[in-house]
Amino acid sequence: MIDKHSSIRRERVVAHLRRTVFIAMGVLAGAAAAAPEPTAQQFGDDLYLSGGRITMQRAVPGDTVVAGGRVSVTGDVSGDALVAGGEVSIESDIGQDLYAAGGDVRVAGAVGESARLAGGRVTIAPDAEIAGAVTVAAGDVTLDGHVRGYALISAGRTQINGRIDGDLRVIGGELTLGPNAVVQGRLEHHGATPVRIAPGARVQGGVDETAAAEPADHMAGGVWMAAVWLVGWIVAGAVLIGLAPRTSRRVTQALRDHTLVAPLLGVALLVCLPVLALLLLVTVVGIPLGLLTGLVLLALLLLGGLATAVALGDAVVERKVPARTWQRIVATALALILLFALGLLPYVGWLVWLLALLFGVGAIVLAAIGARGTRPAPAGPAAA
Repeated sequence: MIDKHSSIRRERVVAHLRRTVFIAMGVLAGAAAAAPEPTAQQFGDDLYLSGGRITMQRAVPGDTVVAGGRVSVTGDVSGDALVAGGEVSIESDIGQDLYAAGGDVRVAGAVGESARLAGGRVTIAPDAEIAGAVTVAAGDVTLDGHVRGYALISAGRTQINGRIDGDLRVIGGELTLGPNAVVQGRLEHHGATPVRIAPGARVQGGVDETAAAEPADHMAGGVWMAAVWLVGWIVAGAVLIGLAPRTSRRVTQALRDHTLVAPLLGVALLVCLPVLALLLLVTVVGIPLGLLTGLVLLALLLLGGLATAVALGDAVVERKVPARTWQRIVATALALILLFALGLLPYVGWLVWLLALLFGVGAIVLAAIGARGTRPAPAGPAAA
């Protein structure tokens, strides 16, 4: 019995690690998305594609990762699919889980398990059929297809005109049920406006509405706490620029030189470092390294947003010639004020800070790698 349970636990750990590595590789593959010519790599049954404009027509027996400016998937995928781009269209069938993110995401095929979607606008077309659950985070969501599990949606505006066999939970914004909408389970809505239910729509499990505070109330409630944090970050930025001017400039330069790579590297690090730290901590020998990895992760989380603010400030005051220290400090303070103001916006404020964190974390690591690569070699013995 013990061996059976241990085997099950090992299988679950391997499955979670596989998915984590799969996501991280997809993020890193997106670093080549700006290239005009698509690139493809085959590893066993898995396929990785990246480029400016991609149409994936071939069938994939394993997993697939596709990243580009405009991505269209028309070939069936037997395993998991991770798709990212400015415009993403999934027209084919996905055998297992689907992960898709982009400015405009459209799903029109069948998904064998669950779908996790994020973007500015997400559309689940009438032809789409998702066997598992659906999780969506977007500004605008349209669900016209068939979801056999539950649906969890966080959006500014949600329109449902399809069928959901499980529960439907919508957080934030407006919710409209069209005349063809069917919710077999319970509908929960947490928003500022009541649910609009068209004649003909059916909700079998009843409706539970919870009024959310108005966006202005949220902003007023968090403004004082944000002000305290803002002052602290400004002081930290001044100390960083004053004590380490060259290091902070290297971070700025890394972000300028690798604008597309930095946020992708940031995502990969924030996905992989917690897993690495956990794996090291469960072993006796690896505990010191696990603690060190955790400290590195904590430092990156604390400094990521600040690094982005410094880079934004330097982009203004150091366009032609190096600026004075006080000019960089003032510019960084103004950049922090801008980030904090945008961070207080309802529904999208979290995205502003997430992007600032990802850009900053990637820039810090790229700057550290660059500094290590440019260290002068130790001098050899003097000639006699």
